[in-house]
Amino acid sequence: MNQSMTSKAIVVLCAMLLSACSEDSAPPFDTNPNTSAGANTSVAPNKGLDFEFYVAAVEPIFLRHRGGFVGTDTSCVACHTSQANAPLGLQPLTSENGNVFWTEEQSRQNFANVAMLVNPSAPETSRLLLAPLATTAGGDRHSGGNFWDSVTHSEYRVIAEWIATGDPSAGADPVVEVDFEFFRACVQPVFANPIENAMPCMECHSGEFAVPPPANSYWTVEQSRQAFESLSYLLDPGRPESTRFLHKPLHPNAGGDLMHNGGRRWYSADDPERLALASWVRGEARGDQCPEVLQFDYPPRP
Repeated sequence: MNQSMTSKAIVVLCAMLLSACSEDSAPPFDTNPNTSAGANTSVAPNKGLDFEFYVAAVEPIFLRHRGGFVGTDTSCVACHTSQANAPLGLQPLTSENGNVFWTEEQSRQNFANVAMLVNPSAPETSRLLLAPLATTAGGDRHSGGNFWDSVTHSEYRVIAEWIATGDPSAGADPVVEVDFEFFRACVQPVFANPIENAMPCMECHSGEFAVPPPANSYWTVEQSRQAFESLSYLLDPGRPESTRFLHKPLHPNAGGDLMHNGGRRWYSADDPERLALASWVRGEARGDQCPEVLQFDYPPRP
């Protein structure tokens, strides 16, 4: 390990030890915009966040091994690299002389992507904090698992402290609203209509977003609403490029995920059906009028 990496490791260890001294105490940051240092009327680049703090104390958390190699037991970087198109948008690691790391240029790109997921004006509302936090503690559903059982967890505290270094006038990035009416009329039938030589999505995902329709009829509004809510954690509203719903069924040769037990529905990122769904994720497609590529005879429309 070179001297630079050793220095970073020491800083990271110190930061983690300081935050872990009292797991049950209140987070060591002030979220009051009026008392935060560096307040100004204009939002600084990358929300005014501290890059050195990020590299020393936050970025190493993304590398931390969770005890396994797949699913909720693996590290953040295993799923959230740019190849996987996950919202965190981490760069692929660099391997050199037996060491695996991010270069400064890669860390700066990571920094810019991560900054999109934080809210310095109210750190506790940041997507970066809510995804790994247990739902029982106020976190969000996260397909990668929940690593923190409370807001007093040392990793939560370190990241929250970093977010609080940002410009207090910098809020959360606006979240695009995806339309429920379009989902019910045009998206939900996709799950019941397989492509040639493939099984329908509801074959595997019937307990989630691909609930089968009632016999000889359409889904009820309540069934569609439940499916919509279930699918929401696979969406990154406004960002089709990092939406798992559009990435998992895409063939790897076209940039899709390496693993998807249900096979591949699209063999090109420009597949017309996928492009129509991407328009919905961007918030552009609304209402119950479906483009031709999303018009299905089954199940029968009400």
